[in-house]
Amino acid sequence: MKRIKLVSLTTLFFSLISGSLWAQDTLSGNWGGLRDEWAQQGVELELVYTVEYFKVHSGGIRQHSVTLDNVDLMASFDGEKLFGLQGASFFLYVLGNNGASPSEHAGDFQGVSNIDAPDAWKVYEAWYDQSFADDQASVRVGLYDLNSEFDVIESAGLFIHPSFGIGPDYSQSGQNGPSIFPTTSLALRLAYTFDTSHYIQAAVLDAVSGDLGNDNGTQIQLSDNEGVLYALELGYTQGGAGTADRYAKWALGAWHYTEKFDDLADLDGSGNPVRHNDNHGIYALAEYEFFRESDQSEQGATVFARYGIANDDVNQIDSYFATGIVYTGLLPGRDEDQFGIAVAIASNGSKYKQWQISEGNRVDDRETAIELSYRMQVLPWLAIQPDLQWIKNPSMDPSISDVTLVGVRTEIVF
Repeated sequence: MKRIKLVSLTTLFFSLISGSLWAQDTLSGNWGGLRDEWAQQGVELELVYTVEYFKVHSGGIRQHSVTLDNVDLMASFDGEKLFGLQGASFFLYVLGNNGASPSEHAGDFQGVSNIDAPDAWKVYEAWYDQSFADDQASVRVGLYDLNSEFDVIESAGLFIHPSFGIGPDYSQSGQNGPSIFPTTSLALRLAYTFDTSHYIQAAVLDAVSGDLGNDNGTQIQLSDNEGVLYALELGYTQGGAGTADRYAKWALGAWHYTEKFDDLADLDGSGNPVRHNDNHGIYALAEYEFFRESDQSEQGATVFARYGIANDDVNQIDSYFATGIVYTGLLPGRDEDQFGIAVAIASNGSKYKQWQISEGNRVDDRETAIELSYRMQVLPWLAIQPDLQWIKNPSMDPSISDVTLVGVRTEIVF
C-alpha cells in the first residue's frame, strides 16, 4: 500500500491565496498539488456545503422563514491503485444536517427541500464495489443509498423539491422509508450492462432503515421480523454532453417488501387490521434532450416524466406523476446555468381515504406541487439557486390553504 501525504493547514492557506481563486474547481484549490497526487494514488475527497433559506410567503400553516443546511463529505478509494485489487473500489460518505424544516410551516406532505432532515451527523454510505466481466458487471455491498442508482432522473436533479429525486409512491413505503436520504440500510446490489446502452440492476436491502426510535448517528439493526426490500430496474440510456447523440433515458422499476403490513382500513373479525404480504410498487420514467443549440453543445432543453403506483391497501400514496423541463444555458454567456419548471402530483389511495372518512376527517384526493427554479453557476465552486414553489392541497387536508414558498439555495464545493 502506498503512503499518502497529509495536507497541512499551511498548505491549505497558501492554496487559497495563490493562483486564481475565481477559476479553480474548488474553493480550497489543489492543496499545492496534493489533490492530484492523492488522485494518482487512488484517493479522492469531496466536501460540499449546502445552505438554504425558505419562507412561506402565503398559505400553509403559518407564514414563517427557516434556514437549513447540509454537509456532504465523500471519499473514494481505488482498490487497484491502493491495494492491487483489480476492479475494486471503496466509498465512504459522511452526512451532516442542521436547521429547521420548511414543511413544518408549509404543512405539505411531499416535502419542500431535499436536504430537509433531522439534525444529525452520520455515516451515510460505506460500501465496497467489485466490477468484473470487463466492467460490464459489478456487485456492491454495504451501507447504500438506493436512490443513488434506482429511480434517478438526471435532468430532474436541478429541482429542490424531494419528489423529483424519488417518487413518493416509493419513498413513503416501508416502516421508515426505503434506504434513501437521510437514512440508509445495508444492501447488496448487482448491476449488468448488456452493451453501451441497456442495463439491469437489482438490490436486496434491509427493509427497515436505521432505528425507528433514534435519528442520531448511524443505526444498523438486523431483525428476522423486519424482512427485506427487493428492488429491480431495467433501463436504456444513450448520448449526452460531448457526444453527437442527444441524451435519452428510459427505465422500468419494481419493488417489494417481504414483511407483512397492516391494511389501512379493513379489520379482521377480532377488530385487528388485516395483514398483507404484498407491499409492492412499479414505476416508469423517461427523459429526452429534445433540443440542442449545436451538435456538440451542452446547452439545450431536456424534458422528463415519471409515473409510479403502490399497493393502496397498505400505502397512503397509490399513484404519483411528475413531469418537467430543464434548459441548460438559456441566457447568452451563461452556459452552465440551468432553468426549469416541473410539477409533482401525489394521489391518495382509496383505502387511506376510506380510513380518514371513518375517523371523521375530510381529505382531498391529491397534493400538487409546482416548482420554478434557476441555478446560477457563479464560480466553478459556487452555485446560487433562487427557487419558487406553489403547493395545492397541502397534505390533502382541506383545512390548510394552498401555499407559496420562496427560497434560495447556495452550494459551495470545498
